[in-house]
Amino acid sequence: MELDDLKAAWAELDNRLKKNEELKESIIIEMMKNKAGKTVNRFIISEMFSVVLLILACPLIIFKFGSFCGKNWAWDSIMLFTLAICFVYPFWGVFKIHGLMKFDFSKNVSNNILSMNRYRIQLSQEKKLLYYFVGPVLVMLGISMHAVMKAKFPVWTFMTCVFIVGGLVCYWSYKWYNKSIDSILKSLDEIRELKEE
Repeated sequence: MELDDLKAAWAELDNRLKKNEELKESIIIEMMKNKAGKTVNRFIISEMFSVVLLILACPLIIFKFGSFCGKNWAWDSIMLFTLAICFVYPFWGVFKIHGLMKFDFSKNVSNNILSMNRYRIQLSQEKKLLYYFVGPVLVMLGISMHAVMKAKFPVWTFMTCVFIVGGLVCYWSYKWYNKSIDSILKSLDEIRELKEE
């Protein structure tokens, strides 16, 4: 009789441990989902902010271009180049936002991993374009504009500081994006492993 009681108690304890383990796993999964979801929402808000800011910058650039048009070829060039960026980037930003909106925990974890990897590739392409084309063109046009204007030393210093700060902000922003994407992908891998167990 004691052996049967012991077996029953052992089976009940085993069931409780299994339920406890399942509860712990579901809590861990929910925590990882919340963390990843918040980060994706930050990405979406950041992209939306960039799109809105550049759209709002277009009328200002057009106004400034109209005010000083024809007085300095370098000024005209930098304004037209900046206007082109402000016009084209919102389409790219909306495309990235559309991809991020596909991130959904009600779907398969593999789909979310695919969405994050796609976003990482898009950021990588954007970074290359910024570092190897947009940045150097803006620097060259800025130098040309200041040379044509025969700017004094403080103006050159200010321009140099603006380009350095801009470069550092871009560098740290992309570093934060990559770190956040790595964190999300790690969470998604752990969720997939827990669900497969």
